[in-house]
Amino acid sequence: MTDWKALRELILARCEQYCEKCGIGLSDNFALHHRKLRSRGGKDTVDNLVALHHECHNLGTLSVHMNIKTATETGHIVPQHADPFDYPLLLPNGSTVKLTIEGTYDYIERKEGYGW
Repeated sequence: MTDWKALRELILARCEQYCEKCGIGLSDNFALHHRKLRSRGGKDTVDNLVALHHECHNLGTLSVHMNIKTATETGHIVPQHADPFDYPLLLPNGSTVKLTIEGTYDYIERKEGYGW
């Protein structure tokens, strides 16, 4: 059974309550997005989940689910045969990271801004 409260707290601490796609501060109304989609075998793990505004998740025209190719290029969606732990994520400030199982960023390239 997934402890969603614990996952939510880890992810919000990691992203400092900023959307991991657009960089704008999150309110209480956001989604935990599976980078490797559940339909592709993605798990409910901290290294597979990112915090996104609903507009960035699936409601807006630039959302990850409406722009699969772009979302895959930025790491917001992970290909079926890839491991989210090894698949880089582009943060809104231009930093490239890998998500750790501890709920932190492992910086590949670090840039300043957006609370990171």
